[in-house]
Amino acid sequence: MISVNKAINLIADNVTLTNAEDVPIKHCLGRVLAEDVASKLSYPPVAVSSMDGYALNASDTANPPVSLKLIGVSQAGGSFESFVGSGETVRIFTGAPLPCGADAVQMQENAEIQGNHIKIIQSVPTNNFVRAAGMDFAAGDILIKAGTVLSARHIGLAAAMNRPTLSVRRKPRVAILATGNEVALPGTDLRPSQIITSNSFALNAYVIAMGGDPIDLGIAGDTLEELSSSIEGAFNSDVLVTIGGVSVGDFDLVGQALREKGLRQVFHKIAMRPGKPLLFGNIDNLRVLCMPGNPVSTGVCSILFLKKALSTMLGIKTNTEPALTAILGQDMAENDQRQDYVRAKLETNDIGERIAQPFSIQDSAMQACFTEADCLIVRLPHAPLIKAGELVSILLFSGSLISI
Repeated sequence: MISVNKAINLIADNVTLTNAEDVPIKHCLGRVLAEDVASKLSYPPVAVSSMDGYALNASDTANPPVSLKLIGVSQAGGSFESFVGSGETVRIFTGAPLPCGADAVQMQENAEIQGNHIKIIQSVPTNNFVRAAGMDFAAGDILIKAGTVLSARHIGLAAAMNRPTLSVRRKPRVAILATGNEVALPGTDLRPSQIITSNSFALNAYVIAMGGDPIDLGIAGDTLEELSSSIEGAFNSDVLVTIGGVSVGDFDLVGQALREKGLRQVFHKIAMRPGKPLLFGNIDNLRVLCMPGNPVSTGVCSILFLKKALSTMLGIKTNTEPALTAILGQDMAENDQRQDYVRAKLETNDIGERIAQPFSIQDSAMQACFTEADCLIVRLPHAPLIKAGELVSILLFSGSLISI
């Protein structure tokens, strides 16, 4: 068995970036930027008013009140083409270009209309209510970095930068193959000893949440012929994820079927709980992750290993170490040689501290408490007994492209 960190590093070392593709910005939400983006223009392109009011020379208002001659109008989308001289003013609206000669704006609430003159009743400082050209950003500024997962704010900024399309990483294609004679689709009239294949539906959601494009290969029965035929459907994908059939039972044939297709195994079995039987390898350019069949094992392995694979392929830098801590709500016994991922609820005490309450039963087949959990308590191999009130490391069930 290898360590969790060793497995994560081996996965990262054995996957490559997907190609870049140009995508209209309206379709870039959640996509991963493939290259730095520089602005094609300055914003604002010229000095503009930030208020409805009057453009003027600030020096004219040094000794208020002062009466200025109204000589024109500047509105957004237009401009006032003449020069604003001493003793003159121009009616201006929010977003309109500042006329030549003017260096400040007084808001309309602090001015009075007197025929064709405007009475300014307060002194106005230079650049008052003026947004300078390039105040937000200048042409050529790099504002969004490669590897950024694009949010709605990034999309708006890209549009303001006059970028109608962006170069983003192609979504990794992830083929999902459930295996086993005992599994059936939801809605099926189950035979005795059959169970629902919930893992394939969870994996489909994990893949989408992590920025991938899932491909459903259905269910393969426990024969080499069925497995071999189903695996063929994955060869146009980037990653094949299989579910079940990688332990040591007589009908655990997934490994054999993959080896007959040319699998080069990178590792098999990790010193962790749940998820020990995980297998990872390559068939030419196809990356293969063989998940354990129990649903909690599949979930934990997806969060740790599938996420690392897809993030690396997308160029997202991720930190695989738990970044948060919580106060343990009850004693936990010493750990063995495997790294534990313990489902827990989070509570908050009177002073706002997080309290992690582990579920009393941690069986890897129990999905209900996995779904109810807020986090995983991470316990290192051979961790000693820990008392309630001490700090523990946790992984929150969030942090992918979409919350998982």
